[in-house]
Amino acid sequence: MIVQEPIQVIVWDCLNNYEYDNAIFLAERLHAEVASEETAFLLGTCYYRAGRVNEAHHLLQNISLTLPQARFLLAKCSVELKSYKDAEIALGTNLDIVASEFGEQAPYALQLLAKIYNITERRSKAAEALRKALSLNPFMWKSFTLLCNMGEKVDPHNVFQINSTEFTFGVSTLVNLVSNSENISFVNSNIPNNTNMNVNVTPNNVTTRTPMTMSTSITPEIQAPVKRMHSVFSGMAPIPFSPSFGMLPMEESPVLYTPTLTDSNEQKALPKIVNSLRAHVGQLKDAVFSPGPRCTLGPAPRRSSRLFSNNNSSYSVKENNKSPSRKFVAPKSPSRKSKQRTAKNIKTTTDTNERNKSIETTPTITPKNNNGLALLNLLKELGDAYKALSFLDCKNAIKMFQEIPPKQQASPWVQTMIARAHYELAQYEAAAKIFSEIRKQYPNRTEGMDIYSTCLWHLQREAQLSALAQELVELNRNDSISWLAAGNCFSLHKERETALKFFKRAVQIDPDAAYAHALLGHEYAVAEETDKALSSFRTAVSIDPRNYVAWFGIATVYARQERWKASEVHIRRALAIHPHSGVLRCQLGLAQAALGKMDRAIATLERAVSLDTENPLCRFHRASVLLRAGRPQDALADLHHLKDIAPRESLVYYLLGKVHNKLGNSHLALMHFSWATDLDPKGTGGHIKEGFDPSKQEDAPERSS
Repeated sequence: MIVQEPIQVIVWDCLNNYEYDNAIFLAERLHAEVASEETAFLLGTCYYRAGRVNEAHHLLQNISLTLPQARFLLAKCSVELKSYKDAEIALGTNLDIVASEFGEQAPYALQLLAKIYNITERRSKAAEALRKALSLNPFMWKSFTLLCNMGEKVDPHNVFQINSTEFTFGVSTLVNLVSNSENISFVNSNIPNNTNMNVNVTPNNVTTRTPMTMSTSITPEIQAPVKRMHSVFSGMAPIPFSPSFGMLPMEESPVLYTPTLTDSNEQKALPKIVNSLRAHVGQLKDAVFSPGPRCTLGPAPRRSSRLFSNNNSSYSVKENNKSPSRKFVAPKSPSRKSKQRTAKNIKTTTDTNERNKSIETTPTITPKNNNGLALLNLLKELGDAYKALSFLDCKNAIKMFQEIPPKQQASPWVQTMIARAHYELAQYEAAAKIFSEIRKQYPNRTEGMDIYSTCLWHLQREAQLSALAQELVELNRNDSISWLAAGNCFSLHKERETALKFFKRAVQIDPDAAYAHALLGHEYAVAEETDKALSSFRTAVSIDPRNYVAWFGIATVYARQERWKASEVHIRRALAIHPHSGVLRCQLGLAQAALGKMDRAIATLERAVSLDTENPLCRFHRASVLLRAGRPQDALADLHHLKDIAPRESLVYYLLGKVHNKLGNSHLALMHFSWATDLDPKGTGGHIKEGFDPSKQEDAPERSS
């Protein structure tokens, strides 16, 4: 018969060392011998970590699950297989029950449940689940970012703080063990009678009686120091459900208590061991939060400090006695100095007992060192900046990111966020510069490279975009970001079919990437496949309702179909998400002008120019609307400015020709029409004829727009 506990420990050791094939083989042997829920969970974990999700799902789905860890694993597999109903059944729907049943896994279970709600378009319940997860564990940064991306207003200063009545993750196991001291018992046969031998109670020799349930019995055992990486809670259960948590390098197990020579039996030693465990729980907490490479809980107390620890003892021991046999000598009458030392030791013992009582009355522990608080303060700063960026308050976001500590500011994630903020402000040059530095320092990083490729597309930098796309595809052909960069590259080269092929490949790899669907829709729109473009845009909006790029794309498609009312409605949806975008306001102004709302259109375009003074498109459309509103003289200022910053743009000269023709300057009009023809012989010939045709000079819609 196979012994269950050693194999379980070996399997977890294989998983921690990424030996998945070996772990699967041993777990299969164990499950074949002992077909239970515990062994099925162990085997399912091996399958899941090895990427064999279907096998893990099939294994767990065909048994009745009661362990929360097994239910959570089944839910994870179901979500990856897009079986969202099964995942929701495995987790449960009552958030309070989920929080109580899953224990320390509750924040992660709630976050997974929120993902299911979000995919099934129950976003209010998703937000509620994410808030619940954050209340249980303030270090759930992903839950915070998901809330921000959903448009939920979350205050980082209220989120990133530890509620001592709820947050016990990481140390609650040991705290509960110490708190339930009435259940702790000693096995007499395991305690040797030799009083010369010191018995150390450490986390490594705290064992359990059953393999899969947490027990609070403590059996002291004598173990040789093990020089390896081990968990501070590794002795809690033979099969830890989080075997890699709290990994700390230790040369020797810390000594929490050493019995004195005058302890007559284990029952007298029990209260001291329990008090010693309580006193060291706080040190274990500090050790988990400490950034140091070793966990040092302090040396064992010297014997000289324990001479008067037992009130019933009247013996003294020489501290440096080298004799192999220790002799007990009756003490002499204590001197005055001895009495003073005695009083001091008694006072120390009293203080220790008071501290132990205070620990006993407060079983939950909050970080006492500055490391945990410093991390929370950093999360508050990053949370403020990320919240501003998610609500597209990009100027404030850049300012906040630049005010965080220099080491954090130099990290690639923060630099990516700053570059993304510049991109949202249409500051493509600044964004591309930051992304270029990130590529130099972190050539294997792909996060944000889709935005980088779009910046290069706007800047018309064909060589850099081609190099970026080639590098990303060679780096990882199974990453949708690589194919988005390749699609942008061929889109810039006007190779529409190839660009569409690569955008489709990106969507195929990651169907939940809203930005990929939006780019595919824009490419369909340029190729004049309006039905497919609208379908892609609507898919992007269904995945992420706050994707203003997709709302803008729908508005532009309706504008090309001259469905101006529908275009105005959708562009307003985009503006509600990104109110600081000059390009979106410019599109709204065009829709208003086409609907005959000239005053509103001019006011909207004025606002667009003030938001984005460097964008030539806003000035061009403002000049066009001013000309149609009968204010050609006001349009001249914008057009002369555009001629200086875009001297080879044919449409600028064409519009200048129309303005001069409107003002009666026929020779200047002819000159500008001629320059427009030279710059673009095929594109402006029809427009020149229209400019000199009196019957078409008062047409309301502008073709150039």
